[in-house]
Amino acid sequence: MLPTQVILALLVLQCALLIPLVAVCIQLARWVHWRFLADPQARGERPHFTGPVLALIFSTLAATDFLGFEPFVTVSRLNPIPESARAYFTVAMLALGVWCWAYAGAIRGRLRAMLGAA
Repeated sequence: MLPTQVILALLVLQCALLIPLVAVCIQLARWVHWRFLADPQARGERPHFTGPVLALIFSTLAATDFLGFEPFVTVSRLNPIPESARAYFTVAMLALGVWCWAYAGAIRGRLRAMLGAA
């Protein structure tokens, strides 16, 4: 039997994967509506994907050691972080996911400025 703390940690990790995945799906549905169904004169600004996609990427990296199917197993084997530091890696990836979601607009603005598209 797993201790309660491990079960709670796994539930939090599942939520950390599920929430960005649902957000990406919602943004994709909003983009389809914006692109094909909305009135071009009144549709407003295009939906942005930066925050949810980056959060999904970092949450997926955090979950690589806990999911036992491909491609997570291969990514876990390719991870250069030693086994003794994998818990810190998981927490760092989850923190980066939250940070990217919170500062998605600033990240997008900086990338556009670096690429000269702003």
